[in-house]
Amino acid sequence: MQQVRNWLRGACMALQVLAFVGIAGAATAQDLEEVKVTFIQHCCPGATFFQPMQFGAEEAARLFDVDLTYVNAEGDAARHTNLIETAIAEGQHAVAPTITVPDALDEAVQKAVDAGLVVIAQNIDDPDGAAGNARQSFIGQDFIASGNIIGTRMIEEHGLGDGDHCLLPVEFPELTYAIERAQGVQSALEPAGITSEIVGTGTTESEALTIIAQSLIANPNITCIVGLGTTPTTVAPDSANEVGRSGIPNGGFDTNPKIMDNIMNGVTTATMDQQPFWQGFLPVMFAAYAVRYGLTPPDIDTGNNLIDAANGQKALDHGGTYR
Repeated sequence: MQQVRNWLRGACMALQVLAFVGIAGAATAQDLEEVKVTFIQHCCPGATFFQPMQFGAEEAARLFDVDLTYVNAEGDAARHTNLIETAIAEGQHAVAPTITVPDALDEAVQKAVDAGLVVIAQNIDDPDGAAGNARQSFIGQDFIASGNIIGTRMIEEHGLGDGDHCLLPVEFPELTYAIERAQGVQSALEPAGITSEIVGTGTTESEALTIIAQSLIANPNITCIVGLGTTPTTVAPDSANEVGRSGIPNGGFDTNPKIMDNIMNGVTTATMDQQPFWQGFLPVMFAAYAVRYGLTPPDIDTGNNLIDAANGQKALDHGGTYR
């Protein structure tokens, strides 16, 4: 029955899209013009965060008749560069990279633009946006704004103030998303007299759990945890339990079934959802329209969506696909 419902949902979406672009009848040659897109996931094969992203990219490819190549840079900027250059060499029409490190992809992206490819950055942008990289648009979260939102929520929910100290664990502290999310959280904490410290966890949950637990032991003055990424937000409550700090206020970023289960059960306060489905779906859709009709792809802010127990049920129900 669920498969039938999923099929019907997909069919309805397809019909809506066809009606919207006016091709419910016979398709024109322009509508059927080949569009080849390389989509580059920047790291972490198998990570739950990226499942909705790939699901979204593949759904858009089906709906808009796009030849999609979905590849993984495995956290290696040099590999990421090579994947962009491969897309150029293979005659792709568009590429969707993630700009994880400032300047690392500048030359490759410029080559792609010069070769006539549509370049839509997704998930992480250059800190200077279009002024720092030749990409034509960015689909992703405003990390600083989102950080301020979750930091403010933690203060208001738990009465945090002068003398409190928050742990800010994150997978890769040196990457743009981590730097900007930390800035955003600290922009809420510091005016309230709350100090903070950042610790790197990596993406392996068991290792992250241990690192957070060790931080709590090393500094008993830590009174809250704000995970700056999926992995630390997922394991923070278990880390606290392991060292006898059950109930420590915790919140963070992103959604997955574990995070949402913790939120719905009152274990985690809230999380900032950057909607990776849109980060996969929209670049592929915009690329199709840019190639076929010359439409300029826009910047889209997919984040700043605070999820808590009051509005989290759908994020729990659709984890791994649309959420």
